Amino acid sequence: MLALILISFLLLGGCASIGPGALKEARFNYNLAVQLSSNEQMLLNLVRLRYRDNPVFLEITNISTQFSLSAGINADADVRETYPDTYSFGLGLSYAEKPTITFTPLHGEQFVKRLLSPIPLEHLILLLNSGWRVDRILRLCVQRIQDVKNAPTASGPTPDLKPEFEDFLELACLMQRLHRQKLIDFVYKRLDGKVYAGLLVHPEGRKHPDFLKLRRMLGLGDYEFYPITPEMALRNDRFITLQTRSLIGVLFYLSQGVEPPERDVEKGKVTFTHYPDGKPFDWRKLLGDLFVVRVSKKPPQEAAVAVRYRNHWFYIADDDLDTKSTFVLLGQLFVLEAGKEKGLVPLLTIPIGQ
Repeated sequence: MLALILISFLLLGGCASIGPGALKEARFNYNLAVQLSSNEQMLLNLVRLRYRDNPVFLEITNISTQFSLSAGINADADVRETYPDTYSFGLGLSYAEKPTITFTPLHGEQFVKRLLSPIPLEHLILLLNSGWRVDRILRLCVQRIQDVKNAPTASGPTPDLKPEFEDFLELACLMQRLHRQKLIDFVYKRLDGKVYAGLLVHPEGRKHPDFLKLRRMLGLGDYEFYPITPEMALRNDRFITLQTRSLIGVLFYLSQGVEPPERDVEKGKVTFTHYPDGKPFDWRKLLGDLFVVRVSKKPPQEAAVAVRYRNHWFYIADDDLDTKSTFVLLGQLFVLEAGKEKGLVPLLTIPIGQ
């Protein structure tokens, strides 16, 4: 009987420690599940846009779970007048987890406006000063600087003709090199009684060959500070006019990096993009070092994220660090531009295990 009592205390003590352990494990597992689900949803919607299918965004608005733990002990003894006596005991332990997950569709007038509205200039400056590469942000978020175009036709469904982008790539690389060498910064400064976001050139940068080339490309004069504005009417040799993409434009732009199966191109399920002379245009010339989604008939072995769509697997390779970086930046941009919008009503609430 002493052994039975000791076992009882050990059992009850073990029950008391299961709660914290369950919390730790559940939080970790749900964290991983939410991350994976969000990544897969974003990738799926990029693939949908490549096929001109409607994207759908569901937000996880609530995860709640109940843990239940019960323990029981029973004992029995048969004491006889003659040896031997018999004793028996039983231990019972049950554990249950019952999560409930609520999904809400991102829709409504305000959400659509956020998708279609150009990225605010202050958000662009915030991103440019957040540690990301300048060229990555400019290529993703900016459609035009002065007359230098960054594939504006790629901000919608895949175009038939090759977009114009070569000069912009050179411009973005110039700004990245100048920023990396701490020759330029993106700051707010007062000019003529008004505060502008703009490009500040440090004294040692004003005669640098890369900056002189940048000035020639943009038609700028020799100044210390160049205000940035979306208003074309303000354009002169002092102001830099800049047009940002909308959030849906960014999504369409990156969707051009999705590589469809050749059979789908041949059947006309995705747009065939070509040069004016009819030769095929390879989207890797624009996005190869920025964002590439590969395709496979079989489940990929080394994928950071993968989704199955139209009987194929579309995935981001785990060793493609450029694409993974752009994908993380896209997630941050989506939260920044659309994260405040909530759906009107829950679309689906799933009680699990009940």
